[in-house]
Amino acid sequence: MPVLTTRAVEAHKPQAKPYKITLDRGVQLRIAPDGQRTVLVRYTVKGSDDERQYTLPQEYGDGPGQIKLADACAEGQRIRALARAGVDWPAQEEARPRAEAEAAAQALAVAKAPTLTEGLREYVEKKRRTKDSLPLKARTKSEYLEMITPGKIGKNGRQFADGELVPLADTPMPEITAKAIWDVYNAQLKRSRRRADYAMQVLRAVPRWHGITIPDNPLSQTTAGRNRIVIAAPKGNPTPIPAEKLGAWWLAACECPRHIGADYYRFQVLTGCRGVEIHGEKKYDYEPIRVRDVDLQTGRILLIDTKNRSNHLLLLSRQALAIAEKACKGRKPEDPLFDIVDARKVLARINKRAGTHVQGHDMRATFATIAEELVSGGVLKRMINHAANNDVTLGHYVGKGRSTVARWLADRRGLHRKRRRRGNGTAVGTRRPGCRRLRRHRDYSPGY
Repeated sequence: MPVLTTRAVEAHKPQAKPYKITLDRGVQLRIAPDGQRTVLVRYTVKGSDDERQYTLPQEYGDGPGQIKLADACAEGQRIRALARAGVDWPAQEEARPRAEAEAAAQALAVAKAPTLTEGLREYVEKKRRTKDSLPLKARTKSEYLEMITPGKIGKNGRQFADGELVPLADTPMPEITAKAIWDVYNAQLKRSRRRADYAMQVLRAVPRWHGITIPDNPLSQTTAGRNRIVIAAPKGNPTPIPAEKLGAWWLAACECPRHIGADYYRFQVLTGCRGVEIHGEKKYDYEPIRVRDVDLQTGRILLIDTKNRSNHLLLLSRQALAIAEKACKGRKPEDPLFDIVDARKVLARINKRAGTHVQGHDMRATFATIAEELVSGGVLKRMINHAANNDVTLGHYVGKGRSTVARWLADRRGLHRKRRRRGNGTAVGTRRPGCRRLRRHRDYSPGY
């Protein structure tokens, strides 16, 4: 209840200096020299010893927008009652405009922020590699964009699976939550661990490139380990042609009637080239090796812009050069060195006759596995055009079969020489022109 009446308050006139009068317990009126009257509320929050002061936003008076005596005292007592309950209402009121402004700014930022689809498209077009400032390869761009592409319906009505990141494709990146990331990851794990990890690598890179922070992001190094998605390092499983089957495989390739496809695989085994470096890829505008690219005089081929974004000078062994000469004979300079579309049926035919089960990429693994025994690791890396920053070679391409291990054990026991005298080579039959007799896997290897 006010300790003064309205008439008593009005009796106080402005003075040369501002002064205060008490309206109620903890409520004061400040009268300024210019006649302005403001209401001050003093309070102490429960648990604190500091007395605080709050100025009511309305000026004291009876006019429009002003606060009267009874209302001023009631408001002051309300604030003091909240303070006794531990609530600092004035502090909350002062913080509210700032919070509203921050929320509005954040909402505006979210409205202007790109969706994951927009951000990913900009990323693949403008991203430059740190070490050489080169753009992403066409195949990498295509793989990234496929992750946000809905599955198509085939001619037979079959529904293909959506891209891994389609559930988040239309979400503004600042609105992507940790739970949403986990949901996508767990759903993709049911399909493929490798593809799930690949999708998470992309989802980690794109917001980071845009400078967008996702709270409690499970892909961030700053998130607690127990709440983090651990992306497994890629593991290789090299499956080269077994040493004990190598002679049979080579003979089957030499005698294959579909000689263009067979020569392509023999050339790949002898050079260690990636398949796409030889035959190209129209989908990504990758050029194949053409007849004009082969220098038959020096036995060299310069591969332009390979997988690791560098040019690679391919040095041909005698047998590889013979295959290249055969492929170039009577051909136009612009013709592909090996005019093939899909040679997998040829490889299946060779495998069936040789009793092997290798795939196209295993030709490169075969080259690396044999070369690893004959040259240093650094030389091998240069031969198969691997970057030196990560040891991909030994992890993905060099495979040791049982026959190799058995040969090591025999050598350690002093039996290797005896077995050589017995004749441990691979028997071969009639050979076609251009196919050397192979008695051991080292006899055929390129230029060794």
